[in-house]
Amino acid sequence: MGVLQVNANDENGVLCGNWSGDYSDGTPPVHWTGSLAILQEYHKSRKPVCYGQCWVFSGVLTTVMRCLGIPTRSVTNFCSAHDTQGNLTIDIYLDQRGQRLDITTDSIWNFHVWNDVWMKRPDLPEGYDGWQALDATPQEKSEGKEQGVSGEWFGVWRLHVKISHVNQPSPHLGVHQCGPSALKAIKNGEVYLAHDTKFVFAEVNADRIIWLVKDPVREPEKMIRLREHRSAVGKNISTKAVGKDMRQDITMEYKFAE
Repeated sequence: MGVLQVNANDENGVLCGNWSGDYSDGTPPVHWTGSLAILQEYHKSRKPVCYGQCWVFSGVLTTVMRCLGIPTRSVTNFCSAHDTQGNLTIDIYLDQRGQRLDITTDSIWNFHVWNDVWMKRPDLPEGYDGWQALDATPQEKSEGKEQGVSGEWFGVWRLHVKISHVNQPSPHLGVHQCGPSALKAIKNGEVYLAHDTKFVFAEVNADRIIWLVKDPVREPEKMIRLREHRSAVGKNISTKAVGKDMRQDITMEYKFAE
């Protein structure tokens, strides 16, 4: 339940997200300097702590997973795509005056922060053990409703020590969690593999496409592709270097050179 216990959206977890700019009834996300104070406040109040954004969610998840003995690193993706339509593209629609049309909520964020955890993946074909992307920031609901999860992985996710190895459906269907998604699957574009690999692949690899809609009122379905940017997202994917206060570039672990 690691991710679900960190965000407050579905199971009253540790941290509430807030992107409104109004933090008058809590602590602004930029004021936190570590996860200890957040976890202590949550333990004391038994209520979600206000407020966090992606880097705060990642910091708390790093602490929680490391306390469980699971190797974990915080990951920053610059020019991070948010593909709300699930088509692996960031679509921008313009009218003939060059004004953006409110057709989709696709976007590219300056940066986004999530986690990698080092785990075995007995629920996937052989060769997908190792780093797995996990995201505790409540962005979209998981695609897990169509996925199954093995007993061994389910045991880790529920924070149990041991459970049977029989396949069973995921207990967290359509909730605000993302992953685990194997970095090998993300890099190879194997978007059909569990869990949420398609979404993470788009974050680092989506194409940015600009469309012209000549008549948005009468013929909104008729459009012309004006431009396509194939290397607009997934820049300088980074984590902290081990034993050093330096950035380590891990872009090539997520994608091939563009």
